[in-house]
Amino acid sequence: MKLRDNITFGTLSAVFLFAVAGCVGTKPKNGIDTAAEKPLRVAVFVDSGARNSGVFRWLEITARAKGVVATPIDGAAVRDGALDAADVLVMPGGSSVTEAKSLGPEGREKVKEFVRRGGGYVGTCAGCCLLMEPARHHPDMLHMIPFKFGPSGGKADISVMFNQSATELAGIKKGWHLIRYSEGPVPLPSSPVKEADVKVIATYNGDINTSGGKKRPSMAGQAAAIAGTYGKGRLFVLSVHPESDEDDHYILKGAFRYLTGRNLEWDFPQRKRGQLSVGFMCDDSFGVETAKLVQRLVTEEEFDIVPLNKAMIEDGLLRRVDAVLAPDGTGSAKPETGLYAGNAGRTKAFLARGGRIFAWGSAAQTAKRLENGVTCMADSKAALAALRAFAKEPVPADALNRVPLAKVEKPIRAGIYQDESNSCIPIARVLTLSPEYDLRFLSPEDYRNGGLEGIDLLIQPGGGCTSQYKALGPKGVEALRNYVVNGGKYYGVCAGAFLALQQSLPHRPRLGLVPFKGDDPAYYRGDAPIKVALTQEGMEVFGTTNKNRTVIYYGGPAVVPGTPVADADVKVLAEYAGRIINTKQPKPIEEMAGKGAFIGGRVGKGKVFLSCPHPEKQECTFDMVKSGIKFLTGVSPSSPPSLDRVRGAVSVRYHSSDKASAQFLFDTLSRDPRIDVWPGKEWNDMAHIDVYVKTDAVRNADLPVLNAYIARGGRVVVVADTPAERKAAEKLKGAVVLESYDRVIEAILK
Repeated sequence: MKLRDNITFGTLSAVFLFAVAGCVGTKPKNGIDTAAEKPLRVAVFVDSGARNSGVFRWLEITARAKGVVATPIDGAAVRDGALDAADVLVMPGGSSVTEAKSLGPEGREKVKEFVRRGGGYVGTCAGCCLLMEPARHHPDMLHMIPFKFGPSGGKADISVMFNQSATELAGIKKGWHLIRYSEGPVPLPSSPVKEADVKVIATYNGDINTSGGKKRPSMAGQAAAIAGTYGKGRLFVLSVHPESDEDDHYILKGAFRYLTGRNLEWDFPQRKRGQLSVGFMCDDSFGVETAKLVQRLVTEEEFDIVPLNKAMIEDGLLRRVDAVLAPDGTGSAKPETGLYAGNAGRTKAFLARGGRIFAWGSAAQTAKRLENGVTCMADSKAALAALRAFAKEPVPADALNRVPLAKVEKPIRAGIYQDESNSCIPIARVLTLSPEYDLRFLSPEDYRNGGLEGIDLLIQPGGGCTSQYKALGPKGVEALRNYVVNGGKYYGVCAGAFLALQQSLPHRPRLGLVPFKGDDPAYYRGDAPIKVALTQEGMEVFGTTNKNRTVIYYGGPAVVPGTPVADADVKVLAEYAGRIINTKQPKPIEEMAGKGAFIGGRVGKGKVFLSCPHPEKQECTFDMVKSGIKFLTGVSPSSPPSLDRVRGAVSVRYHSSDKASAQFLFDTLSRDPRIDVWPGKEWNDMAHIDVYVKTDAVRNADLPVLNAYIARGGRVVVVADTPAERKAAEKLKGAVVLESYDRVIEAILK
């Protein structure tokens, strides 16, 4: 969860604000909103180059903003004078080069003239780059700000430091903020622009270069957000994506306040029980007609609409929707990148379990290659009509029958260490349903009291290495060490990998099972997808000739050689190919390239597999998890019976905290077809969840989000088995508080 920062407005008395018509120099009598009776006219660029889920989010935000009339426009409309009827132009992310070509020379000059005469311009990522100085690879940039393109470095939530100017100009709280970054430009100072008077209002507070290749200049300290004037108009541009996460929308509200003098507000619909869950494909550029459909869908609230793209499908999100709308595209990105190509198997599995795809235009050409369940339509109106008809169809009776495969005669006995920060729930999901494995969850007390006896495979999850070590205590640590050297199979993920390494920093104890240690910076690196390169041994373990993979990294170790360990033969199976992740603090950090990412081998009579990143977090890399388990036990878990969403199921977010809660999740809750459950504790998808089930103490930090969720119509069920937990839960107004798990399903379905 990212901390939500409030906008502060008390320091804005010196700021000159716009009148609604876009004129500069008129200061409202009371500081703001003197012309609020007139709708603010916002144009959102949706032509080629403006693409992916960020465009969806911009359309959603502006369509739902109060007192705003939002109009999607393309390059032709700009050339025809559409900006004459606009107060603010939104230029989303995508490809600035393609956006510039879509505008054409005349359109680019129209944009400059629009701002010059008093219009407002807000741009994110490519929309920021579009205003920079032309360069060899960016010849058509508008050069409205004195900055040039600096190379980008990857994708992550990265720390951005807003300064005092951000507070004075836009009311954005001074300090660091985590914001989505996705291959955006790093603005570098360049030649002056005569008509521009702009300030850097935020700088990168971290660094990222995860794709390998040549070494790039550090992002830390370089501009991340810029605001100021161009002629009589105002600019507010960011190379990051605050539109992607509701937690960051205070930044956009500050941008509109600076540009227009208005305190804009928008909200999002809360999923309603029984709504069809619909994914809207966003890989390609939208075009005006598709953009109008998005505006209609997000404001009429007929369906629960979520943006969907290639990366989200790779993460497994296709399992969480009932249907997909695949629209006609207008850009250079092909629609097949999301639903076909590398995701063809996931798409076919989605169709096989009863999902439906409604495609039109260019997307229909791809969809025709797929199997039954695809409906190719003439246009968006026909697709919407077909979607409505599908929503009324009865759910097939066999969709409600979830019969797990019978266990083999002697299943492999697996155990997973469980605490509230456990990151291995996806592994548990597979093991508990695979006929070859019999899974149980283990507490620290189990380690100390002989609970590892009889366990063939032990999963030590991510979370906190030092906290796990301390929770186990000396007796539990010794039991774990003896378990491995006497023949146990140890699968360590992130913190679990750290735990098996040698100690390299004081006060951070480790087991010392293997002849490796972490390079161990004394602070947290951050998280991002990172490229890894398999060694020859790794390609054999993972059963592939594909040397390079991209895996989610989340603060795990970067492994380097330590001191020799007697009776151990452990090898590096993959090295980091990406150079650096440093997304949450400004301190310089050692490069990761060439250091171990996966290691494995024999320790005494036992065997270890250490996964420093998190392949379990994405469906597209879960084969690496199964290969690691097979490396240890000789048996790969079978693909489990589908626990994908059944149409009409109640959508549940479940936070598993301890041994009892995890056991209930997998033994009972996830097997009920009336409930679509996926474990986790992030807040950013709560608008699409019917019920949130919390199994640990309600903290004060939880209250703002959960009380707001309840106020919007969401339901919270708290399992509180102690008086202290029940007292804490009373702060949630309207939550259902239970003392045990036996009434949880009843409370969810009520």
